[in-house]
Amino acid sequence: MVVGGAGIVGTNAVGYITHTPGIERVIIADMNESRGAMLANGNTLSTALLGLYPKVEFQKMDLSKEDAVVLILEEKKPKAILNMATMFSSYSYAPLIENRLKELGIRSRLAGHSFAKDFVPIYKLMKAVKKSKIDTRVVNIAFPDHTNPVLGKVGLAPTSGAGTIDLTVEAMKMKIAEKLNAPIHNIQVTFVTHHALRAYPAGDVPYFLRIRLGDEDITKKFDANKLIHESVQATFGQENNAMVTASSGAKITLNILNNTGILGHAPGVKGLPGGYPVRLTWNGPEIILPPDMSMEEAKGLNDVGMKMDGIEKIEDDGTIVFTEPTIRLMKDFLGISWNRMRISEAEKMAQELIAAYKRAGA
Repeated sequence: MVVGGAGIVGTNAVGYITHTPGIERVIIADMNESRGAMLANGNTLSTALLGLYPKVEFQKMDLSKEDAVVLILEEKKPKAILNMATMFSSYSYAPLIENRLKELGIRSRLAGHSFAKDFVPIYKLMKAVKKSKIDTRVVNIAFPDHTNPVLGKVGLAPTSGAGTIDLTVEAMKMKIAEKLNAPIHNIQVTFVTHHALRAYPAGDVPYFLRIRLGDEDITKKFDANKLIHESVQATFGQENNAMVTASSGAKITLNILNNTGILGHAPGVKGLPGGYPVRLTWNGPEIILPPDMSMEEAKGLNDVGMKMDGIEKIEDDGTIVFTEPTIRLMKDFLGISWNRMRISEAEKMAQELIAAYKRAGA
């Protein structure tokens, strides 16, 4: 089941999953009936033309109606759910905020300021999943470096996140393979870092990086900061990075569903901030750190990244406390005043945030 499957990223994810051999059924869950039905029909036909015959169906789903969502989950019993839902796409305001940041003298868009608009849908979905008691695995694409840790504080952590670190690592492997004229599948990268690394100049946000070609450690052959900068830039298309984000979501979901045990990278694992190297299994991603790095060191590195992304800390009840630069950004740019946000206040904050962005021209 792809929740938000008729959206910008969801449309790509549905295409990737339906066109994967061995998939028997894909449910496109969304509020947009006309687009959802069109996608179901289009993917049914295009897969058939390739000799693949998954059952592709549309299911209208409104996450604000928890009891109805529970009934859908109980009836459909999806083995895996990929969440793409958000209340407001960042693609609609990204250019606007980039220009304003320069005027305010802020070096990053402080992605934590928009936390609420991504949190509300996945929070509602995870409550419905828990209430339905179905045996499923949930992969969350909506800002998992931050939303998954908050959900974890209240016993609702998704199985895994997708995107962010996964995009950076795959682009890094591509760049390394190009530089060495080597097959990309022979490049192994071990990376620990937070989403914030994608929003600051390379080197500002802490990270751990190791690169191998076969059994040889070749990390020192590269200017790591330059390589990271090139890799992050490679994940952005002319308009947005919906295609590669969707690909990450599909990859992680399918590998968990099929219990492949493949090594990769994922954000928001085990309710932790930031991203980690993992082994993808049905029981969820298993964090695989190098022998010379402790879990405490990895967590500390990602905690720093979380602060640089605009969130000072996550309290035990899931309340997020914003950093001073984030508070200033929201007040000076958007005209909204939030120092902290309790889970019960998320929808109110999301509505204020969206209204403020629309007033600003998004």
